[in-house]
Amino acid sequence: MESIRGIVIPSDWDSNGNVISLAIATRDEEEYIIENHQHLSDLKKLLRQEVVVDGSIKCRNNSKIINVKSIRIE
Repeated sequence: MESIRGIVIPSDWDSNGNVISLAIATRDEEEYIIENHQHLSDLKKLLRQEVVVDGSIKCRNNSKIINVKSIRIE
């Protein structure tokens, strides 16, 4: 398990402009797409806030993906 610190940002929207995917933008300009959507509603409440996310990270199609295990506000 790894930890990343960054700001919760939207990464995809539906045709009505609703956020359907989130990512964590880190200070070193990396972006980690949130893979497990069961945390999506919790993370939407944290948009534009700095958080520390613990989880497993993998790469897919030149994107970094994180499977969130825990989230805490910093």
